[in-house]
Amino acid sequence: MITKTFEETFTYEALYRAHLRGRRCKRDKKPLIRFEMTMLSHLNELHLELMNGKYKVGRYHSFIVEEPKKREIQTLPYENRVVQHVICDDLLAPYFLRHTIVDNCACQEGKGAHFALNRFETKLKDYVRQYGRNGYFLKCDILKYFPSMPHELLAQTVCKHIQDEKIKKLVRDIIESYHAGQTFLDKYGIESLGKDGTKTGRGIPIGNQTSQVFGMFYLDKVDRLVKEKLRFKVYSRYMDDFVLLHQDLDYVKYALEEIRKVVKELGLYLNAKTQIFPIKNGVTYLGFRFIVTEDCKVVKVVKKQTKRRLRWRARLLKKAYIENLIPIERVKASQAAFHGHLTHARSYKFERELNAKLNFEDKGEITKDGKSRRQGVEPAQQGD
Repeated sequence: MITKTFEETFTYEALYRAHLRGRRCKRDKKPLIRFEMTMLSHLNELHLELMNGKYKVGRYHSFIVEEPKKREIQTLPYENRVVQHVICDDLLAPYFLRHTIVDNCACQEGKGAHFALNRFETKLKDYVRQYGRNGYFLKCDILKYFPSMPHELLAQTVCKHIQDEKIKKLVRDIIESYHAGQTFLDKYGIESLGKDGTKTGRGIPIGNQTSQVFGMFYLDKVDRLVKEKLRFKVYSRYMDDFVLLHQDLDYVKYALEEIRKVVKELGLYLNAKTQIFPIKNGVTYLGFRFIVTEDCKVVKVVKKQTKRRLRWRARLLKKAYIENLIPIERVKASQAAFHGHLTHARSYKFERELNAKLNFEDKGEITKDGKSRRQGVEPAQQGD
């Protein structure tokens, strides 16, 4: 149980430390620059609003990101983000991280996508050594996890671990500050939970820090079911994407029905990508594909969709460089990022292909103005 009081949590010093954390890598952003011009006054006003019970969650600003897939992101004004840093970093995250299983890998210090991949690969190799290629994967995914999150059930799940009523109210206010649109829910066949017809009672904004903590912990009931009741040894979950493995097909089917029941109790739905397939088919998880060869070796490769995206980025970088839109340092930084991602899989040939596309500085590539990037002069005419 979280016993810390509202007044102990939202001190002026805590707000200042949250501001220092919140401004990292964002100090050139206009909202932050405006905030820091009168920082002490802003923090003092924010502290008074919290202590007087006048604090309100601001209006959301929405924008679209295209990679790795198209998503709508909602963000709050900077002052609200400072408050969320306090409630997440000093209160919710330290508590909930102590109450999750090790195979819940999202949004936790010391974990992440590569932690999940490495742990899953180790478990898979142990399984293959014992059972060979006999077994079945169950790959599950929640239908529109963040937009379909039910407000009332989420608030109950989080608030039952909190003692202070003021903190409970703040958590509920944050949850109720955003509602997914009715048209969006209808498109995916998700039932609205709104009582007055104007609010749907579902959805948490992807851009909120609290949403990451809520999303990480809300499926803890599924984790407990799989690990403690069904006793699966090979299991990994990263937010709403999870995969498990067992040698008995009938038991995997039984597990799917049990998971479906728990997911329904949580007010969510499994999407069409949820399926059972034999281990010899391999499995895709967090952007990588795990293949079990005929001689029972586990090979991790980059999935085809990721390869297409990286090839597209390489072409875009080359075009931007040739047209003098970016310096060579930007290209090399992207190459380093490609290497950092691909080094986690068997992808030497693919990385060599990307490097060949981007190692063009010494080739005297012709820029948009007809000059050579290498020489900075007009290219020689044939026969000169």
